[in-house]
Amino acid sequence: MNITIYIIGLLVAIGMLLFNIDDIIWDIGYLLSSERRRKEERMPMNLVDDLPPKLLAVMVAAWHEENVIEQVIDHMISTVHYPRSMYHVFLGVYPNDPATTEIAKRLSQKYENVHVVVSPKPGPTSKAQNLNHMISCIHDFEREHFCRFAAVTVHDSEDVVHPYELKVTNFLIDQYDSLQFPVFPLQRKPNWKNFFSEITSGTYADEFAENHFRHMVMRSETKAVVPSAGTGFVISRNVLDYYKDKPLFTEGSLTEDYKFSIDLAKQGFQVHYVLEKVPRVLQNGKLKWDYVATRSLFPKTFGAAVKQKTRWIYGITMQSLHMSDILSSENKLSFVQRSALYKDWKSKFINILVLPAYIILVYFLLSLFIPLPAVYPIWSLSWWLSLSMTVIMFYKQFVRGFAIYRVYGLRSVVAACLVPPILPLRVIWGNLINFTATARAWSWSLFGIRSGTSKRGAIKWNKTEHEFLEKHVLYSYYRNLGDVLLEKQYISPDVLKRALEKARVQNKRLGKVLFEDGYVNEEKLARALAASTHKLFVKDIYLFDPKLVGKFDKSSMGKNLFYPLMEFNNGYVVAETIFSDPELYLCKLDGTDRIYTVYTTTKQIKDVCEGNLYITSRDKKFSDRARSLLKDNIITWEQTAIALENRDFGLDVLEYMGVGLRVA
Repeated sequence: MNITIYIIGLLVAIGMLLFNIDDIIWDIGYLLSSERRRKEERMPMNLVDDLPPKLLAVMVAAWHEENVIEQVIDHMISTVHYPRSMYHVFLGVYPNDPATTEIAKRLSQKYENVHVVVSPKPGPTSKAQNLNHMISCIHDFEREHFCRFAAVTVHDSEDVVHPYELKVTNFLIDQYDSLQFPVFPLQRKPNWKNFFSEITSGTYADEFAENHFRHMVMRSETKAVVPSAGTGFVISRNVLDYYKDKPLFTEGSLTEDYKFSIDLAKQGFQVHYVLEKVPRVLQNGKLKWDYVATRSLFPKTFGAAVKQKTRWIYGITMQSLHMSDILSSENKLSFVQRSALYKDWKSKFINILVLPAYIILVYFLLSLFIPLPAVYPIWSLSWWLSLSMTVIMFYKQFVRGFAIYRVYGLRSVVAACLVPPILPLRVIWGNLINFTATARAWSWSLFGIRSGTSKRGAIKWNKTEHEFLEKHVLYSYYRNLGDVLLEKQYISPDVLKRALEKARVQNKRLGKVLFEDGYVNEEKLARALAASTHKLFVKDIYLFDPKLVGKFDKSSMGKNLFYPLMEFNNGYVVAETIFSDPELYLCKLDGTDRIYTVYTTTKQIKDVCEGNLYITSRDKKFSDRARSLLKDNIITWEQTAIALENRDFGLDVLEYMGVGLRVA
């Protein structure tokens, strides 16, 4: 009996060591490599807004998502800091899902930049089919509206999209073929009361923190294969043009996103992983660094987690990856890329070995303190292997704990890695989920997928049921004036902290305190207010329709601090300042159905009213062109204003933005 246990233990220990040693080598190699950043670098967020916004598309595939899709889109549009006319949301729905389709149509009526794409096939098809059809419809949209999207972002129907995701995309997509933003699961703040009720969702937080804080960064910086997470994934125009009319996603795959990542690597495209964060000051005055990441709720029950992870493990390690593909010379992959794919492929073995490995590890640890049968004689090979496994386990717990700390804080580290010590319960629970899911994936591989196929035998969408956050929780995702001032680096966190305290004591608005104390000038404050209220800041107001201004008294405009920029569809676009009182100028605009406002400065209005600003012939030519496109309904008033503000960009700014393209 002892010999049998010894042999089993020896084989398991050797397997675990072989499958884990490359992780240690990878870590050491990365730490010693020139690619590793010696110092944590931050994206120059103050420069991000200086780049003209390019037209972007967001795709959301939805099958029976009537419980969440409306709240998700409402929240996205109300919080995203990107001009609304410069991004469009495409909702992929099915003709036999009337509940979701009805809500999607209601959203498209509510927002001009939301569009419903109904699949020609009844659902559920594969998610890949849904996405491919949406991309085809996006190409049709471009031809019909004389525009061109710079990138397409894939999101899930339960995502909390970060307010700065689109403008970070706009800044980076000229440099990279594709982008992957972090995905950090939402979890309640751990405490002893919710430890067990949140243990399953907590395992997601632990694993994503480690993968998306450590592993994805290492892959990106070493030019390895960066896998798509299926959400927060950005596809550039270069990639879209390369595939042309060919489908991007493999419709027979359960993990079409991962398969597409491998295809990109084989074609020489590099996915860049975006790990960026921005500062925020909380109500208590503490500074918090917030990652530009996708957040969402993950399954809370063991069964739901196993169902989802079975699909992931089967799709990645059994459908998308085969050892012959990794070793094949025809793939033209680098050694680092092959190593990364091997790390993914081997998980279908590690997840199975982990359960007997736990038994062996516990036996080994007990044998150090309690006299047990000599299954692992001291100094024997199995003893050394067990010791090595123990060291590796503690090392992995340490690096995971560090990642969890950086993403979720110290309390989550305690819940994930230290309760109890040595063999944390949440780690064991997560490994048990992975073991069960992997065993089921092996069953699918050996005996075929039953629940994951349609009657015709095609792979169908094996989706997870979703839920969304309550409204009061979502308020924390809105960016207020202080957040924007920090992001633009107009003020320091210390200044903001002092100003918030003074505003509270004196019962004044934050902006007024900062302006009166000389921390920001009028233009910076107006730019920040414009961003926090989802408006435009227009500095050069003299570029707009000069005939329109003639309808109003200039002295009245200078006194009441307003300036009409454009007139269309029985409405006006009016520039106002942070000191303007709408009640004083709205009476001058009677008879209009709609009034859109943008921010400018007092000096601009005073100068233009006094005739101190003159338009050049070159600027007039560009202004006439932009207003002509507006008149023909080829571009919007917002796109017109953006183009005029960026007329000196250096390139044809309308073409760069992807709008007003008369030849589609």
